[in-house]
Amino acid sequence: MDRFVYEQILQNLMLPFARASLWVRYSFQQDNDPKHTSNHIKWPSQSPDLNLIEHLWEELERCVSGIRARNADQKFSQFQTAWAQIPQSVLTNLPRRCQAVIDSRGFADKY
Repeated sequence: MDRFVYEQILQNLMLPFARASLWVRYSFQQDNDPKHTSNHIKWPSQSPDLNLIEHLWEELERCVSGIRARNADQKFSQFQTAWAQIPQSVLTNLPRRCQAVIDSRGFADKY
């Protein structure tokens, strides 16, 4: 995938979905894959406290670790169940985490 295909996916799929489905103000965050980067916002390369998906993956891993699956479909089902059970607080704590990073000037914080 090059940046042009990626931009089309964002314009034709992600943006319409977000406008129709998200009832709150949102920020779209990407990783630092070169085709996902731009010069619009300076973003530190290693910033797990600011990266919501890191917290979501951690929660998913905690929920499904140690649970065996007989096949890929069963494991996928386990992930879907775990995803639906992630507490809303994992999402709503992001502003607090961002403020903690600002307060610590980018150094280690309690998160």
